[in-house]
Amino acid sequence: MRFYYAFVALLVSCVTVFAQSNLTGTISDTNGQPLPGVTISVLENGQIKGGDISDGDGNYKISVVKGETIEFYFLGYTKVSKVYNGQKRLDIMLEEDNLFLEDAVIVGYGQQKKSSITSAVSAIKGEELLKAPATNVSQVLAGRLPGISSVQESGEPGLDQASLRIRGSVYGVSYVVDGFPVDNINDIDPADIESVSVLKDGASAAVYGLSAAGGVIIITTKKGEKGDAKITYNASFGASMNANFPQFMNGEEFARYYNVAEMMDLMANGEISSPEDYTPYFSKEVIDLITNGDPDDGWDNVNYIDLVFGTGSNQKHNVTVQGGTDKHRYFASFGYMDQQGNIDNFYYKRYNIRANLESEIAKNLDFKLGVSGVMSNRHTPAFLSGGSDSDAGYEVGWFSIGRQAVQMHPYLPVKYEGYYTGAKQNNQSMLVSPLAAIYESGYKETRGAGMSANASLNYRVPFIKGLSFKASGSFDYSLSYNKNLSKPYTMMWHSKDSQGEWVWSKRTDNPHISDNVNNLGEGTSFSQSAVGQVSTSFVRSFGKHNVDALLLAEARQYKGNGLSAYVKSLPFTELPELSNGIPTNSPVSGWSSASRSAGYVGRLRYDYDEKYLAEFTGRYDGSYKFAGMAKNRWGFFPSASLGWRISKEPFMQNQDAVDDLKLRASVGLLGNDSVSEYMFLSTYSKSINVIYPNGMFPSYTTSGIANTNLTWEKTLSYNVGFDLTMWDGLLGAEIDGFYNYTYDMLTYQGSGYPPSMGGYYSTWANYNAIDSKGVDILLTHRNHFDLLGKPFWYDVSASLTYSSTRWIKYQDSPNIADYQRVVGTEYGSLYCWKADGLFRSEEEIDNSAWYGTRPNVGDIKYVDVNGDGVIDADDRGYFGLSNRPHLTYGLNLNFTWNGFDFNAQFTGGALFDVSLTGTYYNGYDDNTIWTQTFKEGGNSPLYLVQGAYSEYNKEGTYPRLTLSTTTHGGDNGVGSTFWIRDGKYLRLKTAQLGYTLPKKVTDLVGISSLRLFVEGQNLFTWDGLPEGIDPESPGVNNGYYPQQRLVMGGITLTF
Repeated sequence: MRFYYAFVALLVSCVTVFAQSNLTGTISDTNGQPLPGVTISVLENGQIKGGDISDGDGNYKISVVKGETIEFYFLGYTKVSKVYNGQKRLDIMLEEDNLFLEDAVIVGYGQQKKSSITSAVSAIKGEELLKAPATNVSQVLAGRLPGISSVQESGEPGLDQASLRIRGSVYGVSYVVDGFPVDNINDIDPADIESVSVLKDGASAAVYGLSAAGGVIIITTKKGEKGDAKITYNASFGASMNANFPQFMNGEEFARYYNVAEMMDLMANGEISSPEDYTPYFSKEVIDLITNGDPDDGWDNVNYIDLVFGTGSNQKHNVTVQGGTDKHRYFASFGYMDQQGNIDNFYYKRYNIRANLESEIAKNLDFKLGVSGVMSNRHTPAFLSGGSDSDAGYEVGWFSIGRQAVQMHPYLPVKYEGYYTGAKQNNQSMLVSPLAAIYESGYKETRGAGMSANASLNYRVPFIKGLSFKASGSFDYSLSYNKNLSKPYTMMWHSKDSQGEWVWSKRTDNPHISDNVNNLGEGTSFSQSAVGQVSTSFVRSFGKHNVDALLLAEARQYKGNGLSAYVKSLPFTELPELSNGIPTNSPVSGWSSASRSAGYVGRLRYDYDEKYLAEFTGRYDGSYKFAGMAKNRWGFFPSASLGWRISKEPFMQNQDAVDDLKLRASVGLLGNDSVSEYMFLSTYSKSINVIYPNGMFPSYTTSGIANTNLTWEKTLSYNVGFDLTMWDGLLGAEIDGFYNYTYDMLTYQGSGYPPSMGGYYSTWANYNAIDSKGVDILLTHRNHFDLLGKPFWYDVSASLTYSSTRWIKYQDSPNIADYQRVVGTEYGSLYCWKADGLFRSEEEIDNSAWYGTRPNVGDIKYVDVNGDGVIDADDRGYFGLSNRPHLTYGLNLNFTWNGFDFNAQFTGGALFDVSLTGTYYNGYDDNTIWTQTFKEGGNSPLYLVQGAYSEYNKEGTYPRLTLSTTTHGGDNGVGSTFWIRDGKYLRLKTAQLGYTLPKKVTDLVGISSLRLFVEGQNLFTWDGLPEGIDPESPGVNNGYYPQQRLVMGGITLTF
């Protein structure tokens, strides 16, 4: 029987071999120029069974069977499919596909062939964004494109966006969607995106001069395609859990380490002389109760971190319909996303709808319409989920659930006498009880709705070839409604009385409520913005001379308004209505905002034979934030760029290695008007109430001094680079070097006036200056080989960006040391003391300078930088790097084989510091759980107590165990180099494995294609930080909602 099967297989293979024919041909473009690197695929039942890549002269050779389909595919050209009919030669001409991203890149106010771009622009296709289970666009851009870095502060549903920066800029990115500026891209369904372009230098971004100093990201949504209606359904389901979070002490560890810490403090204070003199705070009998597994005795061993941070769920659905004819095309989509957080009662739901229509409504007259809408619902308990990594100057998320989770005592049972238990902080009268905060504190609910519409008319003048006129506009409207209910709740807490006996007490509280009664707040806000554009363009070729000119005028307007109301003492929290409560002391509030700007854009592109390239742009912008129509309100932002395609020179024609080589250089001036409204006027703010004869009324006092000279902040940007493709597309490279100089920075500072003229008020002025420099590198490789008789296609791309930003001009005090001066330091450098390890002996303490009172053995030893014998504020300086990476890198791997496809994205960063003392407060308070054991009496990370110096661990690498009850020393949590860590890391950011069923299988059930996939996000991280510290969120705080690890599975179905 085995012989029979082998004979049949041999016979079939022989028949197949004899039926195959060799086919050759040449592939060229519409100008007759050969195209190297074209992918030729032989398809059998929709699956690739063989193929080739055209050589440097456009030639190919394949083996094919009559009746099989041959596909010819090249980046930037329309795919061609042919059914083989037995001929020996088949020449193919490919037409340019102007909508295809790799060759036609979306740039400011238009598109441009990639080969003719002379500035620094990076781009990816939208389908790349779907190779990750991201809930929003910002999460997946970093690492896929050079020049982009990100910091994600939270994993909370609905707030898990990443903060993006381009080339280390200190400014936020400007966003453009379908040709119009927007404030936010994170409510766009990633499945609706066709392409993403990143404008990184001044020449590419100068056409958006108004606010392009931080670079521009352009998103283009999907449009319809010619053909029958195609329906595609994408769905994915999965689980979420913390990607990184430290391990904390359990109940027994808490008790034992607490005893050691108290003993260390008593010995330091001279109250006892040795460990043998110590009477444990937690006795052996209590520790036995903690570990006996019976919570009814009032003691337990509870992992509150695991109880708070469990497993969440995610699901996403998207349906698209597209099709059309030569003259009319349509695209429509509906999306739904549901994030159930891994902390209970945190969830976010979003609904997206989008429609794009393109129509030639008359000869030479095109009409485009885009409409989109989004609705969302975000729900949380009455408390914030966690702190923030922002430089807010204070602890964001005070009493957050994340903070309460790490402050909770793990020896307390979950409930006692039917109430959740709580732990009392040393410096607060209120209790921390994370589970009560989650389930009994009330809720915050935010419902949002937004609508966006854009339309354009483009008229191609028939009697002047290449001339067209265009009018377009967009309108965005968003509405938000908030309802916040805070309720007091009852907790039980365990403490020792004056006799040293453990007793239980009951307390009803809610830190958000000042008078311990329920509170209700409701508010609504709206914003609307409108953009109008009129333009004329001329695109024409005169022999080998190619011209592309644009003139455009643009106006923008924004309005916003909000109001809120607050009541308390609701009789029934089940009926939370404002009319049922009593007004609070400040029962109402409101705000409004408005802005308007205008701009005029001119652009001229020229190239000779696509060999010598030049582009010149200018934008004349006006902003009402500055004074005087003829003085400071208007700014001109020009740019120029040049390119040389060396590969088109005659001396490059007789070599086979280089397919394309282009040199680029550019310079551009960018503007920024990010200052509050009316700063060129004297401003007033509401102050205290004053008594008049007819009643009490609020007063208004001066809050700012006018600066009529205030004007645009400017960034001068230089860029040089080259693009290279070699060996028929096997290797690609894009390398850029850049330098940006930002001056006349909008700076909030003292007014410079004497006190008699209001000099004690601050004002805005154009003063500071910074510069940044660095390189962007992108390397790509793609190829294929046969694996088990099937072609194995793969591609690899690696990106790297180095950027460094320093202060050039700053208002330093004149009489400070050089190490305390801002000028010359890196932007974002950490201001702290220098440390030199730990004190290891009393003799070492005697011979050293101190900070504060006499330190103890095991305390941090600080460096007397100025040599005056005292450690004080004069020894602080800029000794740490920024917490934003200087170096960011990414690696993307892709392969397809026999219906399988795989993608993995690695991202990382280096040359930056993580400070465990956090990013808020004043930089020197002992303010985080990562630097002080038993901070405020709460729990501590296990690594910190295990590595702390003590009588039982004299080789400890962390400062001494303490309850912070010593009478001297103990100043170990201040901002110093001791707590600064090298933040370098590598993370497997995303991975996806898919399988597409053979077409002969899908044909049986009447569908076009079916793909199944599994995917993950934040899967593994390699770094040198203490366990659980996330290097992508480098501003450590007292409790936060970590980034989430997602594991999902899904389906893509096309009819």
